[in-house]
Amino acid sequence: MSEGIEFEGNVIGTNTKTDFPTYANEDDDKPKPDGVIGHQYFTEKDKLQTSYNNLTEERDQLQIKYKTLTEERDQLQSEKDSFLPVFGNSNYYVFMEQNNWEYAKQYCLNRGAQLVIINNQEEQKFLISLNIRTWIGLSDIETEGTWRWVDGTPLTTAYWGEKEPNNAGGGKDCAEIYHCITDPVNKWNDNSCTSQLNWICEQTID
Repeated sequence: MSEGIEFEGNVIGTNTKTDFPTYANEDDDKPKPDGVIGHQYFTEKDKLQTSYNNLTEERDQLQIKYKTLTEERDQLQSEKDSFLPVFGNSNYYVFMEQNNWEYAKQYCLNRGAQLVIINNQEEQKFLISLNIRTWIGLSDIETEGTWRWVDGTPLTTAYWGEKEPNNAGGGKDCAEIYHCITDPVNKWNDNSCTSQLNWICEQTID
């Protein structure tokens, strides 16, 4: 009796051959992945790290530029903010930044001056010639319709624009020089005290 059964030229039995390879040392001789996926991973990681480093460097450079531009802006602002020639018995200091009326008033007081008080037409024309929309030291904050200067003196000579002060919309309790008013001298306008405007400090010369 034969050891196997013949079937279509193949022998099935104890001596059956297989097509699977055998390895003396499986760990050493097994085919290894070609490494494409791993290579792509590390390549992408390196690219991302490089991009991150470049962006960090650009950010640092922009921060340096920002600081430089800020310093230049502040320097230019400082050059704009300057004493004007003496007019009458006062020095005038113009501030080109903008803020509300109360801030402007306190700013002047902190520097031994006051938000500008206009005593006559010559002074009014002088301030108009600066061509600056600016707060003046006049308000009716305490009593509506009763305008007083920051030193407490009542308004006697006024240079309101046509139909001003009108308190349009309510809460217009602080005065400004407003160049959109066409009258060459009468350019005062009542405005909300929270509006942001330039201002002029006046310091009396002893």
